[in-house]
Amino acid sequence: MPLSYGKPAAKNAILPLLTTFSFSAPEAYLDFLQLKNGLAVKSPDYCNLPYHGVERGEVAFSALFGIDTRNKYYDLKYNNDEFLEELDFLSGALLIGDDPGGNFFVLINGGNREGVYYWDRTHLHCEDDIQQFDIAEQQECGNLYKVAPDFTIFYQMILQHACTQGEICLDDL
Repeated sequence: MPLSYGKPAAKNAILPLLTTFSFSAPEAYLDFLQLKNGLAVKSPDYCNLPYHGVERGEVAFSALFGIDTRNKYYDLKYNNDEFLEELDFLSGALLIGDDPGGNFFVLINGGNREGVYYWDRTHLHCEDDIQQFDIAEQQECGNLYKVAPDFTIFYQMILQHACTQGEICLDDL
C-alpha cells in the first residue's frame, strides 16, 4: 500500500497551532510534523493495525493529519476544531489521525494516560464480545482503546502494516 506524505511543516506553524489546543507535543510527534506533515494510506484507502482489545483483533487506520493540508479532512486544525471538544473530559489530548469510518486516533501527552488511543466515536465496537477499552466513554462519545504507548511506536506500527504490500510515495496531502 503506498503512503502519501505532506510537505514538511515549519516549526513556527506547528507550535502556535498546538498551543491553540493546549497540547504539549512529544518530540517524536513534532519531528513527524516537521519532516512528513501528515500521512495517508492510498490504494486501498486504509490498512489494519493489530489490536487485541476488539473482536477482530485489529482496527482500521487511514491517515495521520498534517498542518495546512489541501484536503481539509487530512488537516490537524480542522479535525480538532470539529471534534476535540467531544473529549473535553480528557486533558492533554489531540486528534492526530483517523480510520475510514469516522473514528479517530488520539495522542494523549500528560498524566498517567500517555500514548495513542483509538477513539471508537461511531461505536463500531460497542457490541463486540471483547471490549478491552482503556478509557470509558462519557456522554456517549465512544470508548478509547490504547493502541500504542507513544507516538514513535504507533508510527512504526503504521509503517509496518501499511508498507507490507507496496512502496512509499511522497506527494502533497
